[in-house]
Amino acid sequence: MLGTLVRCSAKQDEIIRKIPQVLRDSKILDSFLIAKRLNIFLDICEEYKPPIPKKISQAVCDFVFKQSSSEHRELSVDHRNVLMEAFAHLVGCCPVDALDFLQAQMKEDSEYIRVGFLMHLKMIVGNDGPCESRNKKQPIVEAVKCLLDDHREGVRKALLRFIKELLCSQNVEGCPVWEMVVYIFSQFTVHISHPLGKDPAVEQKEKEERIQELCIDVLENLNTSAEGMSKALWPRLLFFVVPAPYTPTLTPLCRCLKEMALGREDDTTLFLGSCKGVGLPSAHGLVARLLVLASNPNQRGSWALQLLHALHCNIHTAITKLWAKQIPFLWEFFLSKAMTQAESTEIRSQEWEKQLLQFLRRTLETIDDNTWTQNLSRELESQMTSYAQQSPERRFLYKSLGIALTCCEDPAFVQSRMKHLIENTNYMEQLEREKIIQVLSFSAVGHLDLTLATLQEFGAGMGLKIKMSSIISRYKDYQQGRRGHVHQTLMLTYGKVALQAPKELLLPRVEADIMKNVFCYYRKSCQVLGVSIENKDSNLKLAFVESTTNICQAICETRDFQNFTLSCKKELLDILLDFIKDEPLDSLNTALRPQAITALAFLSKLKPCLAVEEIRSLLDQSIKSLFPLPSLEQLKETAGDALKTESLYSCSMDALGKLVTSIIEDHPTPELMVEMFQLIDPWFTVSDCSRERALQASSQTLTAFQENFQLPDGENFQQFGSLVAFLAPYTCDSSIRCRQWAAQCISCLLHIQAQSKVTAEEKEEMLAACHDLKGDVPSALFEASCRMAKVVSMHFPPDQALDFIEVILEDLVSGNEMCAISAGRWLLTILWDSGDAMGAQVSEILDIFYSRLPTIKQEDLRQVLVEAVSAVSHFHLDTVIESLFRRRLPMDSETGELWRSLGKDPSQALLILCKLAARVAEPSSLEAPFSSGSNESMEFADEGSLKATCAIYEVLSVLHTEEGIQEMFPELFCTLLQQVSQTLEKRMPFYEGRRRLFLREQHLSEGNPCRLSVASLKALVLKLISDPSLAEFGEVNIWTSLGDPRTHQEGASLLARHLFQNRLLDHKIIENALPWMTSESEKLRLTGTAFFSEAIRDPMLGERVRLKSILPLLMKRAGDHHLATRQMAIKGLANVLLVAADKVKQQKKTIVAIFLGTLYDSNVVLEGLRALALVFPHLNRQDVGFMFKDISTKTTTYLSDVDAEIREASFHLFGTLADLPKFRYRTFFAEQARKSLVPLLIHQWDPNPKVSEACRAAFLHSVPFLAKGKLRVHMEELYTASSLGLPNLRMHICKQLVNSHPEMRREFLKRTKAYFQSRWEEIQIRALELSGVILDCMVLTELDETLRLLLLASLDKLEEAPSHGVQVAASEVTAFLLKKWGGDLPKRRVAGRSRSSITQRSAPIWVQPSTITEVPSVEELFEQCIIAYETKTPPVRQAGETPVFVLIDSWVGNKKPGESVLEG
Repeated sequence: MLGTLVRCSAKQDEIIRKIPQVLRDSKILDSFLIAKRLNIFLDICEEYKPPIPKKISQAVCDFVFKQSSSEHRELSVDHRNVLMEAFAHLVGCCPVDALDFLQAQMKEDSEYIRVGFLMHLKMIVGNDGPCESRNKKQPIVEAVKCLLDDHREGVRKALLRFIKELLCSQNVEGCPVWEMVVYIFSQFTVHISHPLGKDPAVEQKEKEERIQELCIDVLENLNTSAEGMSKALWPRLLFFVVPAPYTPTLTPLCRCLKEMALGREDDTTLFLGSCKGVGLPSAHGLVARLLVLASNPNQRGSWALQLLHALHCNIHTAITKLWAKQIPFLWEFFLSKAMTQAESTEIRSQEWEKQLLQFLRRTLETIDDNTWTQNLSRELESQMTSYAQQSPERRFLYKSLGIALTCCEDPAFVQSRMKHLIENTNYMEQLEREKIIQVLSFSAVGHLDLTLATLQEFGAGMGLKIKMSSIISRYKDYQQGRRGHVHQTLMLTYGKVALQAPKELLLPRVEADIMKNVFCYYRKSCQVLGVSIENKDSNLKLAFVESTTNICQAICETRDFQNFTLSCKKELLDILLDFIKDEPLDSLNTALRPQAITALAFLSKLKPCLAVEEIRSLLDQSIKSLFPLPSLEQLKETAGDALKTESLYSCSMDALGKLVTSIIEDHPTPELMVEMFQLIDPWFTVSDCSRERALQASSQTLTAFQENFQLPDGENFQQFGSLVAFLAPYTCDSSIRCRQWAAQCISCLLHIQAQSKVTAEEKEEMLAACHDLKGDVPSALFEASCRMAKVVSMHFPPDQALDFIEVILEDLVSGNEMCAISAGRWLLTILWDSGDAMGAQVSEILDIFYSRLPTIKQEDLRQVLVEAVSAVSHFHLDTVIESLFRRRLPMDSETGELWRSLGKDPSQALLILCKLAARVAEPSSLEAPFSSGSNESMEFADEGSLKATCAIYEVLSVLHTEEGIQEMFPELFCTLLQQVSQTLEKRMPFYEGRRRLFLREQHLSEGNPCRLSVASLKALVLKLISDPSLAEFGEVNIWTSLGDPRTHQEGASLLARHLFQNRLLDHKIIENALPWMTSESEKLRLTGTAFFSEAIRDPMLGERVRLKSILPLLMKRAGDHHLATRQMAIKGLANVLLVAADKVKQQKKTIVAIFLGTLYDSNVVLEGLRALALVFPHLNRQDVGFMFKDISTKTTTYLSDVDAEIREASFHLFGTLADLPKFRYRTFFAEQARKSLVPLLIHQWDPNPKVSEACRAAFLHSVPFLAKGKLRVHMEELYTASSLGLPNLRMHICKQLVNSHPEMRREFLKRTKAYFQSRWEEIQIRALELSGVILDCMVLTELDETLRLLLLASLDKLEEAPSHGVQVAASEVTAFLLKKWGGDLPKRRVAGRSRSSITQRSAPIWVQPSTITEVPSVEELFEQCIIAYETKTPPVRQAGETPVFVLIDSWVGNKKPGESVLEG
């Protein structure tokens, strides 16, 4: 509706006139609604352009800005936008009225109003939508121009924000943009006033910095593509490139200019230096400015380079093609360096500057205009103040100026500029001195002679004679340092000149014109008024060292330097070494140390060549000046500048690397590298920081050697093994830097050794391991180090194994725990991976291990050596075993530990046991008895067998598997049991000066090798038997018995019993042990016989087939000359009759005959008695036959034997004989029983309880043979039930016997009297009591004169016995005799006179040796039996021979033809 009315011309005036009223009503109505209606109205008015009176337009403007600027209420964003849109439409309708309104409002001096208007206008200008015609923004911008002189901070900021919106817009056609841009740059030239207030300068500076940051932001957002922008700014914007105040804006400025230059391709020619209203910079000024800016590879430098490229057509016509090619190349180089992170920033900057300087020189050479070059040099000089003093751009400008002078072909101009610079420089300023150095050094590239002449002239001017009045001034200059700075500058300049000079022109001038002057200025600096003083100025030393370094480097870069001889080399070396020696060892404050070492690096390459001692001195002094320094962290703490200290430290180590590299390049020999490591080696253990430096130096040495040394094909690097061993443990050092350096060393050594043979996978593995060494977890570090070791082992030369092991064992005992563990892992890895090829050195390697093992006390490190021996044994088992056998006995703890390590692998352990068993079973050489000066000889055990036996014990102690042991148990058991037998009663092998070493088992005595053998056998058996009774059997210890020569046979028997009880006695053991019984060795025959004497009880051996093999041997051994063997054979034969009587029916009589023969041998009578007592219950009368009489008769002779065991056995056998069932010799035995009545009675009180018990039992069994009928019953009842004492009991028994057999009274008395001389008091007393009982039953007529005399003599002697009980008993008997026959007895004195002779004649039979009948030995009897049986010829019997031959006669007579001994 409103639009229709406005379009009607008749209604337009009326509607427009009512607008003020509507605006006034907005106070009552909704103001936002009114604003929207007004916006619609003005939009329509802008389209149809109705005439609006100025008064009404002013009212609308007032309404809009009052609404938007109200302080009492806050408008919404939409409300404010509607108001600004309405005002924009008003500007389009009435631009003149709007401009007048804005200008009127801008005249208000209120900062608040101005800032508010600018804020609203910014919104209008920034909105390109409603402003499409040229005259819409122009009035607003023109109105704002009146505020450009307002210097209040708020207005300035508001203006800059307004300008930012304007320059960001898409259309600035017709707007005064240039004035706005000029206003931006003018903010960088504002003079900072000093108003009153606290610290006004600082506050004002901070305000201006904030304003300038806003200006830069405006320029960064400038839209160069906006319509009218390029036309308004190009090329006038170039004006701000060169002046120094606008330097902060150069980044966005260069961007804008570059974009505008590329956007105006039609304007190919730009006449720099003039522009309407603006003074444009010259081409020289732009080149100087932009090239210097581009030297810094940052964002500003990149835009400067791009702008330079965009202006290449406007600089000079001669360089259009050159720049079109070169600048894109530079840009690519710039981008590549910016993307490279591997290189340091300094290196990238140096390379970039070098490219730009080359670009500048080619440009000037292409222009080839001397005037243009001179103008450029002047422009560079004038722009020096445009850059900060320490900025890289300023340093590059000096170099650029030197290049400009180099390219200038006017010598007069060049010399004038050099003189001007050198004479007008403030030498007290570092940057000024650097200007001289850089400019003159780069100018020497094209004007070497001119530069040297200028320096010579200036230096000569300093030395001219002066008046005396000037001496004080000269001295003051010295004190202030100016003279020294001049000398330093000249020395540094000479060095840089030499470095930059054309190489083909340098050598003829270097000594006379350069080095000579450097020496001159150095000496002058050490003088005051011609007097030399000690110079402690580090800056002077630095200048001299740096100059020397540059000169020597320049010489080395020439083509013919190898033919050049530097005559002052010795003097230079001495000066540099003195400098290094004088440096403090507790701080690092100057660059003198690293620069001096660097100078030595270059100087060492020059002739005359250095001798070996001189090279060693250089390296040694350099190392001694660096390695003792405190750690880098400590140096930082004590230094003021931590970053500088870190840089100096890094440079120092790099300088050492350069020195090492330089020397190795000239002498790439292994001997030199060995010399280097000899110098480094002591520093590995001084401190942690010295170790780190030593590793870094090692890496530098090996890297240089890798690059300069070519190993001949087919050869190995001789130091590879030792160096790997030396450096590898440090891959697990506690310091991460040490680990990295050590890893680099290993990598270099690998490439030196293997060269091109290293595969890509191995390289990748080494890199991955090096990366993992950066961690902190010990297990991960060890794992990464082992991975490196595996790669190294692939290329390890076996012939260097000995060197490797000798060195790495030194690290194993070092104090560094991590390194020691790493050394152990490297050692084991190399041995496991490369041990197979080390056969030629295995013996020496093992000797090293053995010698080291006792010196290492830490258990885990000892275990490494033990495992190393185990690793070697997997490839060279025989060699390892032989080496262990070479160790002396007794086996020390280290040897035992080594054997145990070999046994931890079950598969290898079984193989080792087989070899050891074979070694034990080898026939031992008969050793001559050792005589120590006496007649007594000693027999020693075989050394080899004993060592193998001890080794078996150690291996078995760690072997936990039973399967393998079960397979080889028979062989191993027999071997060890045989060794036990062979070492009985032998001593340990003798060594001259042998030391007593601690043994693992306390009971393994040094002097008893048999116990060592027993220990091994015990370890073997206990692996398969867990029976606790295997150690103790009754009161007998099996293993103790085995090792004791006196009880060895008992132990062997008990061991055999346990074997068949645990089902371990198989046919292999029988087959291996059976030959022992026929061995020539008495001990082995004894062991075999004892073993089979018990083993025969095994049912498996009871088979007739096996019995046929064993029985003849037992029977033969029963006649062995060795006593113990005979005893065991008898025991074995008894066991045969017990367990297999039905299978040896034909041999029973022979066996019984053998038993009978033992009764005639006092040495084996005990075994015979026991055997007969054991087997008689299982024999029938046909098996015994007529031998019963001989057995009974012979048994009675031992009833009173002095040996308690024999007495016990004889009583036991006598009782057994009495208890046999009916047989035909009953009457005979009754007679024997009556004859043995006295022993049967007396020994019931034997001192030995066992004998007493056996005697009592035998007496009870014999009672039936002592009396008949009622008498026997009465005696049994009395003995078993009567409570009578012994005298009464015996009295009753004797009375009964005397009454039945009166003829035996005298015989009983004789037998009883024989016990009067017994050694036991109790027996004597009982004999006296029994004799009293017998005498009581006798009459005097039954005692003949001789018997009476003997009895009385014995009683008299007993009355004087030491025992009181015997005296009393004897007195009682004597009293009884006197009482009963006192008157009839002869005089006592008669007996007293002949008592001695009587006593001698009537001594008891059992104590007289002659009473034992002399008989042939059992062995002889047995062999006679065998011969007689086989030939069927009875042996010839002599009168009085033993009744055994009666059995032989009968046996031979019954033999069938062709029947064997066993079958008979």
